[in-house]
This record gives sequence, C-alpha cells and structure tokens, in this order.
Amino acid sequence: MFGFGLGKLLLLALIALAVWYGFKKLGRPFGGRPRDVARKAKQPVDSIDQMEKCQVCGTYVVAGHAVPCGRQGCPY
Repeated sequence: MFGFGLGKLLLLALIALAVWYGFKKLGRPFGGRPRDVARKAKQPVDSIDQMEKCQVCGTYVVAGHAVPCGRQGCPY
C-alpha cells in the first residue's frame, strides 16, 4: 500500500543508526565516555576555605579574603 519493502526498511534502520551514533560522537567532543566525566567530577577538592559569618549582613565570606559588603559597620 505505501511501498514499504524490506530493502527500504533496512535502509531506514541504517540511516537511523548512523544518525544515532553521529549524535553520540558529537556529544563527546574529546572522545571521553560519560562515565569517565562523572568519575573525574567526583575527585576530592585540593583545598577547602574556611568561611566566617558577617555580623552585620549575615552572609558567609571566605576568612582572610573578605571584601567589604558596603554596609555601615561591616568588619571586613
């Protein structure tokens, strides 16, 4: 009725697979596997900075590297 033969269905399947694998390859520009990327993201951080709470505005700032928040009486 629509002219679907076995040859046309196989060609359609091959085209669909080529598009699928093409998008998978383009989605990984450096050739890394998604599991490898997730594994690298879980590596421990080299250093952790100590935070202090500002008595004036209540926000947390990095101890020793804080900048004034602009409010009157800011200790930093």
